[in-house]
Amino acid sequence: MMKKITGVILILLTLFSLTANAQCKINNTFFQAGEDLTYDLYFKYGIIYTKAGTSSLRTVSESYNGTDAYKMTLRAQSTGAVRKIFSLNDTLSCYTTKDVVPLAYFKNAFEGKDYTKEEVRYTYTGSGVSINTKRHKNGLFKFNETLTSNTCIYDMMSVVFYARTLNYSSMKKGDTSKIDFISGKKKVNMIIEYGGIETVEANDDKKYSCIKLVLSIMDNAFSDKKEAMKVYITNDANRMPVRLDSKLNIGSTRAMLKSYKGNKYPVKTN
Repeated sequence: MMKKITGVILILLTLFSLTANAQCKINNTFFQAGEDLTYDLYFKYGIIYTKAGTSSLRTVSESYNGTDAYKMTLRAQSTGAVRKIFSLNDTLSCYTTKDVVPLAYFKNAFEGKDYTKEEVRYTYTGSGVSINTKRHKNGLFKFNETLTSNTCIYDMMSVVFYARTLNYSSMKKGDTSKIDFISGKKKVNMIIEYGGIETVEANDDKKYSCIKLVLSIMDNAFSDKKEAMKVYITNDANRMPVRLDSKLNIGSTRAMLKSYKGNKYPVKTN
């Protein structure tokens, strides 16, 4: 009898977990494993962008804790004269299910004299999701917090891929989507604002019709809006990132598309 009860409990727990996980599943038709994008990296300190290095964004298939997953990795590094002024060597990666449900996020960032290491791990339960988030900076422990959410929640990497899947066809400039987002050890709101269609000339000498997105974090009881990133994605079936503007503690960076391969569909250019 005890074995039967235990078996029933395990089945129920599995079903609850699947139910919570299923709430966040997305029918991804835009990107696939094998997508490999390279960028020229620019650094802005003050008002001028200076060519500073290289960046890449790659998606592969991997297993994460026994789950068939995507691994997305963003690398950025400064080179040449700029590296002597401001050293940058960042690696951000995330794992999601093939349905773009976040599983984990890792950050290793060397910026100037600072080294930051972060990890975020998601565990799906019947009531939602539990998120463990940790940070060390310059070798010192900063925090180890566990948060819960009854809604889907994203990190700095998975949110970019989530944004690629939204339906923008019926949106007007200024329309927004709101999601839950992990910012350090806090759960905050992120606003994805549709900025209309713009033509972006990339560093492969091609022009792309792009959907402009502004990603902002709403903190301090939703009264403090802080822009985190601007992303320009192709206005076609790929939604491929052509330009990414990101904030740093000192200045900001801009990644401009240099080359691409492994896209799911042919890429449209103007």
